Amino acid sequence: MKIAVLTFPLLNNYGGILQAFAMMKMLKNLGHEPMLVNLKLRIDIKFKIKYFIKRYLLCCFKKYRNPVDFAQNKNIKKFIKNNINPKTKKIYNIDELYALFNENNFNACIVGSDQVFALMGIYNFTGIYSLYFLHDNIIRIAYAASFGGDTYRGDKTKIDFYSKNLKKFELISVREKSGVEICNKIFGVEATHVLDPTMMINKNNYIKLFRYIKESKSEGKILAYILDKNGVKDNTIKNISKNKNLCIYEINDGKSTDNTVSIEGWIKAIYDAEIVITDSFHGCVFSIIFNKQFYCFINEERGADRFYSLLDIFNLRNRIIDNSTNFNNNINYNNINKLLLDFIEKSRSILKKSI
Repeated sequence: MKIAVLTFPLLNNYGGILQAFAMMKMLKNLGHEPMLVNLKLRIDIKFKIKYFIKRYLLCCFKKYRNPVDFAQNKNIKKFIKNNINPKTKKIYNIDELYALFNENNFNACIVGSDQVFALMGIYNFTGIYSLYFLHDNIIRIAYAASFGGDTYRGDKTKIDFYSKNLKKFELISVREKSGVEICNKIFGVEATHVLDPTMMINKNNYIKLFRYIKESKSEGKILAYILDKNGVKDNTIKNISKNKNLCIYEINDGKSTDNTVSIEGWIKAIYDAEIVITDSFHGCVFSIIFNKQFYCFINEERGADRFYSLLDIFNLRNRIIDNSTNFNNNINYNNINKLLLDFIEKSRSILKKSI
């Protein structure tokens, strides 16, 4: 089956890019022909001014604290070019999206993963993740779509419109348990809780990505992957380092400069680390995939519910850093890996039934 994969434009977010990579791999493994819809943001002077205002002038307000970063670095561009294929031509607006689906005989369109249901659209692609623009003969599926929290944050005046569109879906599956309730109470549709795509493919797919990197910067160390730094997090990491007698290797997300670590380097850093400390959802995901001892800060500003939902699957809420955290309590991955395999099979079965 020829399937269009519709997710956020691929920018500088490691998790966002890797979920697209994994979604494509997963669909190919199921015998389908996926093609990523290559959405692009039109970076004009108006967009740049809005970005500057949000990032540097309004950053003290929670609503504007994490604007989309459009300055993609060369390592990420290279990864997307080499590892996420095939892609459509570049799509900059709704008209080009209409034309794309009119020109191609897609049998189905999959929305997800990532926080595509948070607003149902992005910038000049308003409402597209409700798939209102598709012909009725195309199968509509949402796989591991996320609302980015435990409520719907989008335009409330369009709920009836989005509800009508979502009722045409063959399958709606969500990444967080709370998403099931939001779908039911807000939009009047049934949804199923499934795994993030990054957990749906074999870990060897990720190991192959960094096989050419010989040097290890995190081996035998604490990897600190912190998206939103503050004094409390810094002091906690330093105290754990002192307690464990381990050095700290710190990396940030793929933003701002060409000096940031590559996606391959990021994956390898988690794979090699002795302990991972993170406030990133996908930092937790890859720690579990690679059976790492890890601890996490709940990142309220970027959505706490996804952390709770993920950790509850594996009974790992004790990895959340708070005043009662026991940093000498190691994870026994025997049962965790069994739970992962069971949830993979469940998620795969749900998806296969819809296509």
